[in-house]
Amino acid sequence: MLKHVSFLSRDLPATLAFYEGLGGVVEKDVVTAEGYRRGVVRVGEGRLQFFQITGEVPAPHGHWAEHIAVSVRDLRSVLAALRTAGATVTRDLQPSPGGRDMAFVLDPDGRQVELLEADA
Repeated sequence: MLKHVSFLSRDLPATLAFYEGLGGVVEKDVVTAEGYRRGVVRVGEGRLQFFQITGEVPAPHGHWAEHIAVSVRDLRSVLAALRTAGATVTRDLQPSPGGRDMAFVLDPDGRQVELLEADA
């Protein structure tokens, strides 16, 4: 069973706010015993963990197949709010292979995030 997925972040508060805006719940924003700032966001049953680093975060692979997928309610409104906030949309609203609406955006650290309309 998957416990969490972990990533690096240049700006932990912005990253946590981004995923909170997608319906995630920030469970932790702490400094570890080793001195690293760590944030954990619960998204559904899963967890995303981020460690803030100084300096440049290595660029993630930009291909759409390497991404985080998040189901959201009212995808059209969420996408409009992300655009207003300055998020980069890399794949505009369209039907997914399963028939639900989907879009792709970049999070504050440049990771591809697939947004899927949640089941009713």
